[in-house]
Amino acid sequence: MKAEPKRIVLFTVITGLFYVFGCEMDLSKIEKDESTSRQIAREEALKVLNEYKASFTPEKFGFGVPWEKDFNYAQGVKVGNMIFVAGQLSHNTVKDATWEYDKVTVGEDFETQFRQTLDNMKKVLEHYGASMDDVVFLQSFFDPDAGGKSIGNAGPVVRKLINEYFPKGQHAMTNMQIVNLFGQEQFVETNAIAVMRE
Repeated sequence: MKAEPKRIVLFTVITGLFYVFGCEMDLSKIEKDESTSRQIAREEALKVLNEYKASFTPEKFGFGVPWEKDFNYAQGVKVGNMIFVAGQLSHNTVKDATWEYDKVTVGEDFETQFRQTLDNMKKVLEHYGASMDDVVFLQSFFDPDAGGKSIGNAGPVVRKLINEYFPKGQHAMTNMQIVNLFGQEQFVETNAIAVMRE
């Protein structure tokens, strides 16, 4: 309501100037131009709002491995500019013999398995046009005695691979020791949240 008196004053001043200087003024044209400008602005604002709302429709991605269907989940879900990467295991993403439940695990040692989980994460992110640099939160679960084998000293391996896969910087990170991941010989499962900046 406060803006209305200012508009009236401004309109009166402009009208007065035209009168003083003897200019003819077509008020209906000014009102029509103002109405057209408002309509264009309204349409553009609605377009941006609808695009923003549409960006929150979840976009799901999977490798097509059988357990995605069996457990009804996606490897990644993008909502807006955020990507949620499901817990990645050390399994191939290309269909081969390792797609059987009893042959899920790729690699018998911790480093090979952790590398595979990070490679899988990278593939999920790349599907959406993102990279490991977009990760803002990384969470890993370690089973120190998977399948009767010892993980050994995980610290140096974790440090090495985190620096290799995330060379540009720091993200929030949580590492937890847990018992019995999916697959009897799984030493590690890793999930992430990424935020795309463009």
